[in-house]
Amino acid sequence: MKLFDLHCDTATRLLEEHAELYDNRLHISLQRSEYLSNYAQIMAIWTNRKLTDNEGYDRFFNVLENLKKEVLINQNKCVLVENSSQLNDAWTKEIRSFILAVEDARILANDISRLDKLHDCGVKILTLNWSGDTCIGGAHNTHNGLTDFGVEVVKKCFDLGIIPDISHCSFEGAQMTVELAKKYSKPIIASHSNSYSVTPHTRNLRDAEALEISRLSGLVGVNLCPEHLTSNKCANISDIMCHIEHYLALGLENNLAIGADLDGTDLPDGFDGIEDMYKIANEMQKLNYSTELTEKILYKNALVFFKNNI
Repeated sequence: MKLFDLHCDTATRLLEEHAELYDNRLHISLQRSEYLSNYAQIMAIWTNRKLTDNEGYDRFFNVLENLKKEVLINQNKCVLVENSSQLNDAWTKEIRSFILAVEDARILANDISRLDKLHDCGVKILTLNWSGDTCIGGAHNTHNGLTDFGVEVVKKCFDLGIIPDISHCSFEGAQMTVELAKKYSKPIIASHSNSYSVTPHTRNLRDAEALEISRLSGLVGVNLCPEHLTSNKCANISDIMCHIEHYLALGLENNLAIGADLDGTDLPDGFDGIEDMYKIANEMQKLNYSTELTEKILYKNALVFFKNNI
């Protein structure tokens, strides 16, 4: 099995819990991913809301340095990639590929020069919001769009080749980001957002947003967060498939991926971590998905996208 996952919070958890990348009790470890013949992972560095914007910015570098240390220790098994050539090389050699992201762009703290610094560090994806109102704009639990600074950040992302991620954005902020992407003919993603039509949670993606991402040749990643999967107390594999099925019904066959949010959420019944991701492939097989469609969702769509956009 091959997997290209659009979002996890493992990098932050590694530092917080003094854990090792190869073997740990988190959702992701190199050891437990060994059954995957190919594996690429977007490693998002998330900022806890208890930290101020400036503290979060400083924390980013602590998390990054720790991740780099772990990658160096395991350099025969994994690599941080910054461009399509490195990604292609790692994928061909079946070395685990990690791509850097920032989750919650508030750490820019109204200083656009910080975005240049993040770019220099190899950040390829910027998740604009996480919660509440920030210097970037309103998150999913608000009705506020991008601030003037948020608009400047999105434009600068397009200039630098950083991909804006609207997961966690308010509907208004997502719409503003879509319009900017259309104006500049650039793709955006929703790295870990389920369907609002299936489960009406504020964190989930409206059909109109999903369709706009598709038209912009972007990606939508289905996550495993139980409260985003179902309004019931317990989620299972069937709930995951409901969101996948809905996105496919919208025509997102070439834009759909997995953004599991491992180490950033509780998991559905039957899932303990990366070692259980094969269950999604098995369920697709039970539902008579073609091999081609299964591979597109599990890795091909994301692999093609990032080869073309980093």
